[in-house]
Amino acid sequence: MNYSVRCGRKHSVVIDRKADFGRPFEVNVGKTRHTIQIRKVQEDGTLKTLMIDHRVCPVEIERRGDGMPVRVFLKGVPFDVDISRMASTRFRPPLPRAEVSGEVRASLPGQIVGILVEEGQRVAAGDPLMILDAMKMENEITAPMEGVVKSVHIEPGQVLAKGDLMLEIEAGAG
Repeated sequence: MNYSVRCGRKHSVVIDRKADFGRPFEVNVGKTRHTIQIRKVQEDGTLKTLMIDHRVCPVEIERRGDGMPVRVFLKGVPFDVDISRMASTRFRPPLPRAEVSGEVRASLPGQIVGILVEEGQRVAAGDPLMILDAMKMENEITAPMEGVVKSVHIEPGQVLAKGDLMLEIEAGAG
């Protein structure tokens, strides 16, 4: 994922979502590259301790109502975070239009971390819709088709079973 983050001043933060988060991975903040390793995760799946450039760093994340972070505490020091833009850096193969449904269902059980769209919003195929935390990994759920978000059936923090309806997209509406 590619994030635009405002923390005092604006930073571009790039995290390779394909990285194996069980091993060290790279995060670019502006022109500076850091090596990150997740050390401890709380029972609810939130981060507790990171290794940043080989130094232990306790982490707390304060989230707003939609699940997106607003403040990150690193070693107890608060950093206000405003994520103004998220753009996926993943390759998205073209989807066959005839076989695509506007229903977006949970492909695996998990918990909703953030909702990135709202009812009435136009989306393109492959646009990020929400973040689902499953098996201690945050998974970006993308739009299966172009259209308008007809209804959102979930809320941040909600726990889902496989197959639960999360969102509906109406093709060509708007």
